[in-house]
Amino acid sequence: MTDLTRQEVIKILATTEYVRLAGVDLSKLILTSLNLANTDLTRANLAGADLSNAYLRNARLEEANLEGAILTNANLKGANLKSANLKDADLRGANLTDAILFGANLQNTQLQQTKGYQG
Repeated sequence: MTDLTRQEVIKILATTEYVRLAGVDLSKLILTSLNLANTDLTRANLAGADLSNAYLRNARLEEANLEGAILTNANLKGANLKSANLKDADLRGANLTDAILFGANLQNTQLQQTKGYQG
């Protein structure tokens, strides 16, 4: 069960300058096209979440669970995905320029047409 709804996340993003959602369960939420730049999502559960077209520039996603998440055309430029679980995630068309993927689980991750990925 998720800790927050999409509407609650939108409200937090609109009213808070520095957003910290570390460790929060956001699994299976539809978070398409949201501006999550610079958001701390360390150890957050985003399994099965739809983050298509989301703006995640410089987001902190260390050890986040993104298993099966949809990140098509997401902007992850400069995002820290160190040790994140991206198993079965869809990152087709995502911008991974300067993203940190050290230790990330990329098993069965779809990385076609990504920008900046050098696997």
